[in-house]
Amino acid sequence: MRKNMKTMKEWTVDAKWGKIAMVSWGDPSNPPVLLVHGYMDSAATFIFLVEQLPDDYYYVAFDLPGHGQSDPFPGGAVVSLLHMVEVVRLVVDYMRWEKFVYISHSMAVIIGMFYNHSFPGYITKMVLIDPAPSFFMHHLHNTPRFAYEYLFELYYSFFERWNAANTKILTMEEAVNLSHRTRTITEEQARIIIPRSLIPAGEEKFTLTLVPKMKRIASADVSPETLITILTQKTPPLLIVEASINICAGPGKDFAAKIIQKCLTVRHSLSVTVEGSHDVHITNPDGVAVHVVKFLKSDFDGRLVRGKL
Repeated sequence: MRKNMKTMKEWTVDAKWGKIAMVSWGDPSNPPVLLVHGYMDSAATFIFLVEQLPDDYYYVAFDLPGHGQSDPFPGGAVVSLLHMVEVVRLVVDYMRWEKFVYISHSMAVIIGMFYNHSFPGYITKMVLIDPAPSFFMHHLHNTPRFAYEYLFELYYSFFERWNAANTKILTMEEAVNLSHRTRTITEEQARIIIPRSLIPAGEEKFTLTLVPKMKRIASADVSPETLITILTQKTPPLLIVEASINICAGPGKDFAAKIIQKCLTVRHSLSVTVEGSHDVHITNPDGVAVHVVKFLKSDFDGRLVRGKL
């Protein structure tokens, strides 16, 4: 880790099901920014991006339940992204924020959009980092056969396995290599990010904290028309950061592109493309940050024009 990395504070927030693990960077008296991670990830995913962002904001992130250092939801039914909206509400209420900026990656895009629609007025600006895969998965999850087989038949046929703790034992090097291979990030980047998703298992071994059931998170069960309404009504200014390498394919790719175009009808919405793949905020934080900083500093007095930059 570089010697000049910003200081990261850690603490926990109580929820009915357990602890929500929190992290922050900066002075709490500065304007707040909430960063929410994506699928099978943790708050550590934003370490590299925060390093490139200005110090005159207060950055807060947390691990979603069953991820990172946060306790999982109780065993039971399939977890939905809508359950995560309640987690965001709890965090915001705990922080006693009346206004804040929301920065999201992947599935956190939909989480944030549903939070904003349910509790309008709190989020002043939204940054959506590579949102296409979240819309792609929404399309798949609302395809009846896929939803039944992937989310329900597989889950309930092996219910005990999905609701058990993760027991796979790894060395740190094995964990780093696993993250490096599956996320197409460098070994150095993986070495900084992966420790937050590990717990000691003795003799320099570790287990992944990710609860197996969190691999089967359902998207919001709403029609495309309802999704578009939620994404475009009561919505603050948007910055959409698209990765130059699109990992989506097939009909879901077209669906995602359509939804992004609908998002660009929001007043003061902007789309930029940054070189990289889905984890572009890790592999190219400088490229993402330059647009985020400009967006954060904008007062939207009419000088910005809707559309692509």
